[in-house]
Amino acid sequence: MAAGAHADMLEHVGPWTERDYLALPADRRRIELLDGSLLVSPSAGYRHQRLSFQLCYALGVAAPAGLEVLEAINVRLAPGRILIPDLAVVNTPGVDRTVAEPAEVALVVEITSPGNAVVDRAIKPQLYAQAGIPYYLRVELGETGPSAVSYRLTRDYYAEVARADPGCPLVLTEPIAVTLDLAALATATRPPS
Repeated sequence: MAAGAHADMLEHVGPWTERDYLALPADRRRIELLDGSLLVSPSAGYRHQRLSFQLCYALGVAAPAGLEVLEAINVRLAPGRILIPDLAVVNTPGVDRTVAEPAEVALVVEITSPGNAVVDRAIKPQLYAQAGIPYYLRVELGETGPSAVSYRLTRDYYAEVARADPGCPLVLTEPIAVTLDLAALATATRPPS
């Protein structure tokens, strides 16, 4: 982000509105809006980025017609609440917009890192559930390899539907049926073939 953008953020007075937020420079990739405040996360490390890219591709290949997998898009959960999941599976393939609405999002994926673990484990799942997003997948980047827990919205909270410990495959049945080797995805250093 340009130095001028940092200065504008630091000099901003009062709560942030959606209009203020969307007026930030386009390279605001790790800045989210939550009830008038900005949530700023450090840039993700190589392992996180590698897994995000490979997981996006793997989910995209397995996605049925009518679904598209995108990285780091704005999702408006409610007025004044715009979060940026690491990945989002949307039911509006090919559409070009700045912000996705919850009804357009079938699944959000968060890959936790030390800089965002508390938000990804405690805050975001509640906000995604309140917005009615049907599926939530959280991937943990542990020392022994990635693990994951997949959730499905049940009434107004997420219930676990699948789990993968380090070294074990993650088997998803909805909204995309796929078996994922998270360890292989996290260590792949070449584009998928």
